[in-house]
Amino acid sequence: MTFPAHVISFLVGFLSLGAETLWVRTYAFANQSTPHALAIVLALFLLGIARGAAIGGARCAKAADPGARNVVDVATVGILAASGTLILSPVLMTVLPAPLLVLPVLIFLPAMFFSICFPICHHLGTVSGTGQTGRSLSRVYAANIAGSMCGPLVVNFGLLQVATTQTAFVVIGAAGIGLAAVLALRNAPGTRLAQAGLGGAAFAAASLGIVAFAPNLLMMELAAYPDPIRHIVETRQGIIVSHADDAKGDVIFGGNVYDGRTNTDPRINSNGINRIIMLAALQPKPKRVLVIGLSVGTWQHIIGGFPGVEHMDVIEINPGYLKLASHYDAQKRAVADPRVNLIIGDGRKFLRQNPEVRYDLVVMNTTWHWRMYTSLLLSREFMSLLKSHMGETAVLAFNATGSGDALKTAAAVFPHAYLYDSFVVAGPFDWRQTIRAPAAVAALRAIKPAGVPLFGPKDDDIITDFLAEHRATDQAQAQAKTGRPLEVITDRNLITEYRYGRMALKLW
Repeated sequence: MTFPAHVISFLVGFLSLGAETLWVRTYAFANQSTPHALAIVLALFLLGIARGAAIGGARCAKAADPGARNVVDVATVGILAASGTLILSPVLMTVLPAPLLVLPVLIFLPAMFFSICFPICHHLGTVSGTGQTGRSLSRVYAANIAGSMCGPLVVNFGLLQVATTQTAFVVIGAAGIGLAAVLALRNAPGTRLAQAGLGGAAFAAASLGIVAFAPNLLMMELAAYPDPIRHIVETRQGIIVSHADDAKGDVIFGGNVYDGRTNTDPRINSNGINRIIMLAALQPKPKRVLVIGLSVGTWQHIIGGFPGVEHMDVIEINPGYLKLASHYDAQKRAVADPRVNLIIGDGRKFLRQNPEVRYDLVVMNTTWHWRMYTSLLLSREFMSLLKSHMGETAVLAFNATGSGDALKTAAAVFPHAYLYDSFVVAGPFDWRQTIRAPAAVAALRAIKPAGVPLFGPKDDDIITDFLAEHRATDQAQAQAKTGRPLEVITDRNLITEYRYGRMALKLW
């Protein structure tokens, strides 16, 4: 019976690269979204491919030996082993004591097992003869490349749209076991291998049923924060977890790193909302506001209480935060505010498509500067783009998360840029003078989120502390704390992600 080499080559590429997509997502989450995740997964994956191809090639070389196992059986066993590993991987990472040590092995094994099939597909799918060998060889290659391209697309834009990461592992594994069962029945019906394939298919079906009862168990186990998990939201854009804390507000983790809290009380101030509140002294009546990064919506709730706000463009790349915000009353109201124009997408794309829009206040809820892709928000190019959308007296504020280079970059774009706690506040004037004025106190007292005054008559000490001059830091002070000359971040140098990474946390 003819071996369907082109079909198997396509499907193995599809399953293998689809699984790699899930491993990048899992490894990145487990390692708190650091930028080396893709490189490490790719290296392990390529090592697995090399080893598996060597095994498959050796089997093909022995194919003429009468005592050698049928190479189709070898391919079937490879697919079965790879798929079984994928199905068991979420379980192993939740039950074994050191999941981060297990991860590299679990990434390597499926890549190795799947790639055993590739030389076998070439061996059985290549036709000897004049003008036939190269053509048939290239078709097997093309089928594998097509499958390798389609796998990540289907997983990212299809499967992860409706399933969690854990479920996606089981779905990919179940599909692989189904393929192995079909091959076994087609090649040698009634054999032990065929029985194993059918047994594996039954196991895969049972696994799909079981995972429906705990679809987030894997990410709950890999979550970095120890407090109990209240909510977890997975979308293809990322994974968001909220940890219960009734006293100080639930803690929000995006991509397994701290992303804020649900607290809206300045008296508690567990999430540093004084940094947002202080902006009212600099822009007491901003008509148009741009917020990049909704997170759970706590900042949005505070800014919505600034007097004079008529319109707010809020850009968030992960729609999962909207689902999470719906669980908290203040944040839910902030997102539903009729003045809010919510955009799910990329900030750069929105600004470039709307060059005429101008804002009085721009706030970026930036994540940790050492996370992957953060340079796209902290770079000189992006700050210049923001500046072109700001009015003459507008102010930009964003969380530097301890990066002195972020302050240096803002100062290279704006006439005045200083730190307020961990916030970079930049604009056309020295705002350190502004917070000393008596009008600053009145501006803070005028904040009324949802129509309720943020401060009571006995909160003078809190307001005075929020407007204290000692909270401000200039470049010289930031450089002294960093311990090296500060540098300008660009789209190309990626210094906060690679060159300095977490070492720049001295300011935090």
